[in-house]
Amino acid sequence: MLRTIQPSGVIHLFALLHALVVLVCHCYGINDALTLTILTMAMTVMLCLKKGMPIDIIAVMVIVVNVAGFVVGTVGAEVIRHFVDLEVAARLLSTILTTELLGWTLILLAKLLRRINGVEEDLSRFDSKQRWTLVIVGVILALRVGAAMLFASPLYAGASVMTYVWAILSSTPALITYVCLAIICVRRLRSLSMKGRKLLTWTCYALFVIVVSALGAWSFSLPSEEALSTTIDLRTFMRYFVASVLVETTICCITILVDNIFSIRTAMQLERVKAAQAQYRYVTLKQLVNPHFLFNSLNTLDGLVCEQRTAQASDYIHKLAHMYRYMLRCEDEMLVPLHEEIDFIQEYVSLQKVRFADGFEVQCNVPEEVMKRMVVPCTVQLLVENAFKHNAVNAANPLRITISADNEHLIIENNVLPKYTRVASTGLGQKYIREHYHTLSTQDMVIERTEEHYRVVIPLL
Repeated sequence: MLRTIQPSGVIHLFALLHALVVLVCHCYGINDALTLTILTMAMTVMLCLKKGMPIDIIAVMVIVVNVAGFVVGTVGAEVIRHFVDLEVAARLLSTILTTELLGWTLILLAKLLRRINGVEEDLSRFDSKQRWTLVIVGVILALRVGAAMLFASPLYAGASVMTYVWAILSSTPALITYVCLAIICVRRLRSLSMKGRKLLTWTCYALFVIVVSALGAWSFSLPSEEALSTTIDLRTFMRYFVASVLVETTICCITILVDNIFSIRTAMQLERVKAAQAQYRYVTLKQLVNPHFLFNSLNTLDGLVCEQRTAQASDYIHKLAHMYRYMLRCEDEMLVPLHEEIDFIQEYVSLQKVRFADGFEVQCNVPEEVMKRMVVPCTVQLLVENAFKHNAVNAANPLRITISADNEHLIIENNVLPKYTRVASTGLGQKYIREHYHTLSTQDMVIERTEEHYRVVIPLL
């Protein structure tokens, strides 16, 4: 059933069920608060499960929606009574509108979570969530029943809990204190929650709410303009304590929800960086270990050995080894200083000079003051390699590659000398360079191509 009903259908269905409960309870003179609470909780759980929300978020949503439903329903009924004289009609309209508002707010929040965090709808873990969901619903329902019994007790005779809730919310210093303490508590308990100690985490939250609510109730119960040691009225203290629990619980749940959104977003951003780094590392290794590069390197080395140019062959081997050593050293580095990348390029160019003695020129005009800026490892090498790959190299018309920089950018430019045989290219190297820079700095790589020149501009970090 859960898999087939659309979220909008769930909302409309529960809105009708809420209205039916209000109508039946009114006809038989029964208090409908508890039944409406159960229906609201059931709707919240169904929508959260359909959207694949984790257990922590489901618990927060159930609490927030119940408190919000109570407040919105009460205020909504009062407003509607000014326009509708019939009590039952006001109650029906209020509960229908409240249910629709809460349901669609949940849907919008789920879409926001998915957009921010990339969370996809998933019911594959539905069975594993059932047990904990039932526990959460049972605990919250028990608390709701206890609150209903408390509100019906002599403690609240002739008074409404909303009166004391509004008194707390209308006090700016108290509200700011509650919010700040909730933020501190959530941040402190985040590491405990990340270690998987859910029961201990929620126990700490409960103790925190009780302590803060007790202190808040004590401060509100003090007679005005009296010393702090003045005896307080127990009835007034208990009323403010219950109201403080409602307010602080709601603030804590909202804070937990916001903290989860940003912590998950941060974690996913880090995963994107790691994924981009892994993809880029694969491309750079593939570029250096591809058969063409190895074949050309070994063929050049064989020529040096056959010509008995042993000193030059040894130097070639050391430079080739130095290139791979640099690759291995930078394997886990997201960024390297520009001067290290330039040194790496010089090693690469010296190897190519053995193969193409007079077929190309590489000029490096990078100011000394920007050499300490950072770049993605092997970025320059990949771009220079692309110049060799896609252009003809001959002494009559040399390939000219220029590496320059300003304060914020590194520019790699070469003249265009098309080969007679076009080289197939997947474009993965430049694609991953672009993605890597955009992930790390939100700055884009710029490519400018004319019939005579090819120019790539990458940001210095």
